[in-house]
Amino acid sequence: MDEYEGHLTTLSLPALLAEPGALQTQAHHLTSSLTSLTHTSYPTFLSLHRTTAALTTSLSSLASSLSDLISTSLPALQDATAAWNTRTTDILRERSKARLVLDHHDKIKDLLDIPIFIDSCVRNGYFQEALALSSHVGVMAARPGAPPIIASVHAEVEGAIAQMLIVLLGTLNEPGRKLPALWKAVNFLRKMEAFAPGKDKSEHGISGLITDEASSEELLALAFLSGRLSCLTSALEPISRDIHRLTNSTTDEAPSLGIPKLSDRDKEDIARFLKKYIDVWREGAYDILTQYSTIFLEQHPHPHPTSPILASKSPTHQRRSSVQLTSPPQHPAPTPAPSLLPFLSPHLLSQLLPLLQSTLPLLPLPFISSILTQLTYCATAFTRVGLDFRGLVGTLVSSAVATSVRQSLQEIELLLPENSSNKSSGKVRSFCERKPSEWLVVSSVVDAPPAPAQVQTPPHIPPQMLASYPPLAKYTNAVLGVLNALRLLAPIGILYELVGMIDETLGRAGEELMGYLKGFVGKDKEESEVKVSRAVGEAYFQVLVPFVRRALVEGVYGVPISELGELGVDGEERLKKVLEEWEEVIST
Repeated sequence: MDEYEGHLTTLSLPALLAEPGALQTQAHHLTSSLTSLTHTSYPTFLSLHRTTAALTTSLSSLASSLSDLISTSLPALQDATAAWNTRTTDILRERSKARLVLDHHDKIKDLLDIPIFIDSCVRNGYFQEALALSSHVGVMAARPGAPPIIASVHAEVEGAIAQMLIVLLGTLNEPGRKLPALWKAVNFLRKMEAFAPGKDKSEHGISGLITDEASSEELLALAFLSGRLSCLTSALEPISRDIHRLTNSTTDEAPSLGIPKLSDRDKEDIARFLKKYIDVWREGAYDILTQYSTIFLEQHPHPHPTSPILASKSPTHQRRSSVQLTSPPQHPAPTPAPSLLPFLSPHLLSQLLPLLQSTLPLLPLPFISSILTQLTYCATAFTRVGLDFRGLVGTLVSSAVATSVRQSLQEIELLLPENSSNKSSGKVRSFCERKPSEWLVVSSVVDAPPAPAQVQTPPHIPPQMLASYPPLAKYTNAVLGVLNALRLLAPIGILYELVGMIDETLGRAGEELMGYLKGFVGKDKEESEVKVSRAVGEAYFQVLVPFVRRALVEGVYGVPISELGELGVDGEERLKKVLEEWEEVIST
């Protein structure tokens, strides 16, 4: 309006006067235009009216919805968004971890498989690889900030290495193991420092045998010896039980000796088991001594060969190349421990000598001779390893020979019925009631019994005249049987003891014979019986006794009996006393 008013002010008067007419003309023109527009575009106006009404309603609804959205929905959405963020944070964190695990799946699997690999190596004997894997895990566990999974794997690895320690210690206690396997086991025990100071020794089975001052090498040597000795003991126990079963199978004992009486079959079985025992002991003890000396007393550094597991390039090894094994640290050669041989040797001998001491006296002399040959070979073999026990064997065998000879001589009886094994006193009494001419001399020489000859026979040939006296000949043969068995094994150190035994046996038989002959010698006795009795006594005391003594001293030992001299033992005194009593009987 202001613009139009400003326009009017610019018009001239005629123009200004003509302005109302122009305005009226324009009004008529606009009215006709609007009328025409109305007639031609009325549908559009109707639609516009409806649309305007609808738009007004929609704008009102939109204003209401916007008001509700601002006042109600948006705060609720904000709260829900905050709650969703809270709920999804942990899930996203776990998903991140899972994604990280998937990204490092091969490495983690390699790490988790290490305890399985170590267990497999232990079961298959690849101990070097097991130690390398263990060292690798130990290095990872020692790093600052190591994840918990490393600690878990390290704990499992320590359990597998403990199982490896049990396997290696079991090797030391396993029968039949030879030097290479034991050498390998001991070297790996050294690498594992299983007996290092401060470690628990109870699991090794030697806690009661050690002191705090013992070095690791001494403890390892003690564990080695303990295991090998247990194997030897387990191998010897069944044989020892068989021997003790046979020796304890009877309660009868030899008089004055305390030695059980055994049958010939039992003696053969005892000798067979004793030979087997000596063989097993010899092999086991020799192995222990040589193995101990080689492993602990002759230590030399040996390069460790490359294991076939680490040298091979299998697909599994190539796929799991992410695990880089760290070789275990190379330890210097251990300082050799003081030798335990001075303690080992007596212990080994204690498993043999007591059994020999209790068993050898039970055996006949031929068995003792064969066993001595075996023991001599055994002791000679042990001299190469510094265990020469031939002196101890000699003492044991000498004592056993003396005991066997004493037992054999005590079993010889003079006045027993011929062809009878019954040694009851009743049989002896009934036999002694017979006259000397009926059994002491052959019937063809009863009237003129042979007298002792002045010529001495060789010590290994019995006097011929003893054949005329069957009981004396039988007795001589029994004694010579013992001496012939002694000839195979006659220890020089027991010569005087054996002479005393022979004198004791001859004196006992002489007392028995003289006690019988006294009843037939006298002035009021039959002359023929007196003659036979005197002849029998002279044959025994002047022929049999000197011959048997020479058969032992000169025939068995080759020593002139004149050089023997006086012994001063009980048997010699008993024989002299019997000879003196017989001289008195003859003189009266």
